Amino acid sequence: MLRNTLKRIGTIVIIFLLFLNTCYAENIKNEEVLRDYVSKGFNEKQLEQRYALLRFQAENNIIVNVTIGEDTEKALIETEKVILDTIPEEMRELEWFIVINKTKKILTVYNKGEVYKKYPVALGKSKTPTPDYKFTIINKAKNPCWGGMGGKYRPVKGGAPNNPLGKRWLGLSTEKYRGYGIHGNSSPYSIGQYVSHGCIRMINEDVEELYEYIPVKTKVWIGTEEVLKEWGIEQFIQYEEIEKLCESSESGDCSNRPLTQKFVVIMEC
Repeated sequence: MLRNTLKRIGTIVIIFLLFLNTCYAENIKNEEVLRDYVSKGFNEKQLEQRYALLRFQAENNIIVNVTIGEDTEKALIETEKVILDTIPEEMRELEWFIVINKTKKILTVYNKGEVYKKYPVALGKSKTPTPDYKFTIINKAKNPCWGGMGGKYRPVKGGAPNNPLGKRWLGLSTEKYRGYGIHGNSSPYSIGQYVSHGCIRMINEDVEELYEYIPVKTKVWIGTEEVLKEWGIEQFIQYEEIEKLCESSESGDCSNRPLTQKFVVIMEC
């Protein structure tokens, strides 16, 4: 059904809104790549196809997993969609701000109040969950050594292919929780799952990219959707015309709408 629908899609019209993601070209390219994979028969065992799916889900505020479920199918074929993020007013003043949505397994980067980029991640398993907390990045390292968790495992030297931290580390503040960070991985198929000891794992290419532009002292808020909502943060995808979104505001215009990445209309020939 989905494969046949995607094959019938002839024209894609992109309408960009005021609050446009500066990485929109990459997002659209990834969406087209995934659509092509699905139309030919998606294979989750192929890492490139797997990553295309995970990135598409993150970019569209869909729960990140390795399943093309109803939500993902709808985002691929729906005629109209809007990706919406809301953050507290005071956080819009920051040059960089990171939110990690534990429910959806998405790391979102905001730049001066606008969505900059979204990445899929892996998080802590049930026995060692990633904590809900407002962290700050306190250090960064290339090719970090892995200490083996205090003697529990054999240490691994930095840069080694079996290093669980990958090739980049962004350490989080330690005033309440210690030892947590954002890093790469040595298990590429783990991304999109709850499998870590509490740290935030990223696709190696993604964390290397993040490392280059995110500075020390960047605030990182981590929480479930319920916790994030209490902190004034919401991330979702909505399917309706932009005019209806604007009409729903008290003023009747779009000036106070949430941060919006893109509005995509897919038309069939």
